[in-house]
Amino acid sequence: MIEGQDILCFAPGPWDDIWRNRHHIMTRLARANRILYVEPWLYLRPTWRQLRAGQIRLADLAGAWLRQIDSNLWRHRPPLWAPRAARFPLSASTRAVQMGLLRRSMRDLGFRSPILWLFQPDMGVYIGEFDEKLVIYHIVDEYAGYTGISSSWRPVVRQMEQELASRADLVVVTSPTLYDSKGGMNEHTVLVPNAVDYEAFDAVVRRQAPPPEDMAGIGSPVAGYVGAVNDKLDLALLARVAQQCEDWSFVLVGPLSINDEEGKRALQTLHALPNVHILGRRQVAEVPLYIHACDVCLLPYRVNEWTRNIDSLKLYEYLACGKPVVATDVPSAQRFSNVVRIARREDEFVACMRSAMRQDSHTLRMARRRIAAQNTWQQRVEALSEAIERRLKELHAPRAGNRVLEGEV
Repeated sequence: MIEGQDILCFAPGPWDDIWRNRHHIMTRLARANRILYVEPWLYLRPTWRQLRAGQIRLADLAGAWLRQIDSNLWRHRPPLWAPRAARFPLSASTRAVQMGLLRRSMRDLGFRSPILWLFQPDMGVYIGEFDEKLVIYHIVDEYAGYTGISSSWRPVVRQMEQELASRADLVVVTSPTLYDSKGGMNEHTVLVPNAVDYEAFDAVVRRQAPPPEDMAGIGSPVAGYVGAVNDKLDLALLARVAQQCEDWSFVLVGPLSINDEEGKRALQTLHALPNVHILGRRQVAEVPLYIHACDVCLLPYRVNEWTRNIDSLKLYEYLACGKPVVATDVPSAQRFSNVVRIARREDEFVACMRSAMRQDSHTLRMARRRIAAQNTWQQRVEALSEAIERRLKELHAPRAGNRVLEGEV
């Protein structure tokens, strides 16, 4: 693993969000490097709406912007009293305030010539601002495929991404489909998929941990989804499946963030079904317990541009618990088709659930767990470190023409 580096990570979500690949990667890199995790800079209008609705308290406006999370790991939160404005001159003044405060955090920590780690297409504005020694653009999704992005904005997102990727020193992608579509933007592009904290899940399986209290009374068999409940899920499909399988219990564990109207209607239907239990978000340490309590785990993704490019972190976690998995027909599931049942139609989804439950065995559970054990976050961090070290050597190796040869005066 790389050592002794200062890493300035501009994240697309807060540290206290549901854990994603950036949390796992930065936590492990912090064992031998210093990390400043920069949370997103919120926009003026949404901040004002949240303040009026009481979702933001006045005390939050004066909250500390620099906080230590762990040894070698700090969080910088852009202060809410200077939200991002869209129009000049306020946009320029708020940017100056926020950049000044971020540089102050860096000075307080003694950060110099950091590795700049960027996660979204619009973050190219930060390149060249911090005397960085290396710029990494880490692509985890097809951002132009997100639900809610207008057709007129999609080409803008793609253009921003093209410019950022071409300026980066290293581009990291998380799925083979992303590698196929993004690899041509930068010759220094590497594929580093998602993974699992295998030790945490293995410990729960080995001790046969009892189900969490709020799942103890849920009748078996249990079909569960544990992760962010957002627009990438086909909730309408899940609602129809739950209506057909009245003898099953369905559990959704994770934060809700549904913007699509069809998804909102389907979520209302799910709430009304007696065999559906929507439990909400749980702490990262509890996730293995909830997965372990399921009989079959589900990946009911919509099949679209967004999901064709993901590498499902949940899938690795399901396999680490040895659970049967039923998924819709997306590439991240196809890559593990030897241990994942793929449903291409609604009737297949129900049949796959029933056969997965009926045909499960100790041999199959061990096969799934072996696959997960070969895809750990520590392995991914080592792969990232190798790519980073290689690029640092290429970029900062002394040029032969500038060396003073032995014996020269």
